[in-house]
Amino acid sequence: MNTALPPEVVLAVEAALPTARLEDATPLGEGWSVIAYRVPAADGDWVLRLQRRTSERVTGELEREVALVPRLEARGLPVPRAMRALHDSDGAFLGTLHRLVEGRPASEASRGERAQLAAELGAFLARLHALPFDEVRALEVPELDLWPDRYASMVEACLPLLGPRSAAWLTATVEAFRADGGTADAPRALVHGDLGPAHVRLDDTGGTEGVIAGIIDWGDAIIADPALDFATIWHGFGEPFMERVLWHYEARVGRVVDRRFRDRACFYVEVVPLFLVRYGHMFDGGDRQVGLRQLAARAAASTRRAAR
Repeated sequence: MNTALPPEVVLAVEAALPTARLEDATPLGEGWSVIAYRVPAADGDWVLRLQRRTSERVTGELEREVALVPRLEARGLPVPRAMRALHDSDGAFLGTLHRLVEGRPASEASRGERAQLAAELGAFLARLHALPFDEVRALEVPELDLWPDRYASMVEACLPLLGPRSAAWLTATVEAFRADGGTADAPRALVHGDLGPAHVRLDDTGGTEGVIAGIIDWGDAIIADPALDFATIWHGFGEPFMERVLWHYEARVGRVVDRRFRDRACFYVEVVPLFLVRYGHMFDGGDRQVGLRQLAARAAASTRRAAR
């Protein structure tokens, strides 16, 4: 990763955080849309996040994030603290700053921590999904019906890139999903949209408040089917762990989710490789090949199950 910050970013950070030691800034990582740096300062470490100029997939995600996350912080949810926007001298948006969420990724959770983590994630999602729509919509969080607004166009774009078996499997999967109702009757809630282990940080301070130190990276937050959050947990942690989170969630919301909730989550997990096929060429040509191999593996697994 290139650690040289553009001059306009340096000036903006110095204005927002006068004690920042930018000469000691180190890269934290980068995704398809965002590049992140760890910035030391007199009052502790901060995270600087900048939108990738080459991103085609997401526009304005950091602007939405800087409006949403402070509202979630005010409601006591475990999110990055003190998030603020950075602008250049002409007022153009550059990125965000927030306090570093210390801790390990949830992939490093011990067996004992996983039990507590499932309970805390279930409680967190119950609170998140219950946030009032009017409050969330006022922050310009996008609202999607996931099949027509996200997956339909992605399937159409990816099908010509697939081999015959993968294309046949994907077509059959989509047809079965739509025949069962698709997303037409799915409820809507504010969802994080990417609750993988890297975005769930574990507390290393030995505190008594719980195992979760914070939930980071809110750029994919949307108003959509709440089953999407369980799909991302399923994809990142496995189905048994997702079921434990869902049990705690149902206890908190006071109702049992219907069968189609799980079916929709399963569909979202099955078609995760489409994101690599559709967008992987933008930053790493190998990502598309990974997606194609994952779809081929799903098609092969489906053929083996049918033959039993």
